[in-house]
Amino acid sequence: MTDPLDALDLPDGHRLAVVNAGAGLAATPMVHHDGWRRARPGDGAAQALLDLFAAHQGSRRIGRFTVRSWTPRSAKGERPMGVDQTNESVIVGDTAVVKWATHLQEGPHPAPRRITVLREAGFTGMPTPWGLITWRPPGGEETVVAYADEYLPGAVDGWTWAVDAVTSAAGARDPDAVTPTATALGTLIADLHAALASTASTATDADAHRWHRAALDTLERACATGDSVCGATLRARRAVVAQEFGILRTLAGATVLDGHGDLHVGQVLRSGDRFTVTDFDGNPVLTAPERVMPIPAVVDVAGMAQSLSHVAIVARRHTELDPVAVRAVEDTARRAFLHAYVGRLRVLGHAGLYDPHPLRALRLIQVLREMIYAAAHLPRWMYVPDAALPALLDDEETP
Repeated sequence: MTDPLDALDLPDGHRLAVVNAGAGLAATPMVHHDGWRRARPGDGAAQALLDLFAAHQGSRRIGRFTVRSWTPRSAKGERPMGVDQTNESVIVGDTAVVKWATHLQEGPHPAPRRITVLREAGFTGMPTPWGLITWRPPGGEETVVAYADEYLPGAVDGWTWAVDAVTSAAGARDPDAVTPTATALGTLIADLHAALASTASTATDADAHRWHRAALDTLERACATGDSVCGATLRARRAVVAQEFGILRTLAGATVLDGHGDLHVGQVLRSGDRFTVTDFDGNPVLTAPERVMPIPAVVDVAGMAQSLSHVAIVARRHTELDPVAVRAVEDTARRAFLHAYVGRLRVLGHAGLYDPHPLRALRLIQVLREMIYAAAHLPRWMYVPDAALPALLDDEETP
């Protein structure tokens, strides 16, 4: 291992090091046994991180690191959970998950502020945060290097539980069977936005111009993705889509807040009857400064609503269910989600956070981003925007 660029000492002969991993910077747990080496699950580095959090609640600076701790608890016993695109996760004592950032995101990082605001607002719709460590590179903005939160035994990923819910309802030819799940989802996102209401501000003309320009840039990139059903559809109806995006120019004066920014069913875990929102890293297709900017609440709502359509497309792809039955379930799920979201916001006194008028345009943007992602990284995923784009363009349903 190359010499670390920086390191934070942890208890009992452990360190959290920032290293150059070749493809970028990475946060690496280390243990001292006749010299320093990379720590693996079982070496105690994750336990040591929890011990550090437990020793001092609050926020403190240690060199270029900032340690934020929210619990006096610790835990013992480590086992690996796995590696995703941004984290290596270790389960500690079946009560906490420690996440080492294997690919440091360029700062400023949106998670520290959003998680802090949500926790202070008493939001329970996320795994309970235990602590968080950021690092500030010389001349740069702080980014997250390690995070610990509540472990949810038996938690199921959103792309699994949502597809199962749609498949079950469609198989029974009972669209209303999906309503309780979609209602719980809408309630969760309304609670999330209500908890973030203290961050609300007003969009400027420059914001509206930026959103519109970004949408048109996304349109151009999606039109250039190559030979696919959605690509041909988009190029044939490019002017229609561009016209749809015109509504974004009208959003000066709209209420904005520190939303999730990358919301879809995959960001929601289900553990029994409990749903929790995860991953406050912001939208990966945006620049680091853009990821921390406030957004209209409808951006999050559109991401979730469109992902329900994508769930239905996945269900149709992998089953022999009647497409008409699946579409009925999809429509029911989306309407129940939106109805529950709007109703819950109203009950909480925050109805003014949500303006539904840009919903269709923002759903279109989400589909175009799926096209771009599939073309660049996962061609086999292209079947989702192939089905989603024509369906959305031909859908006369209004927000």
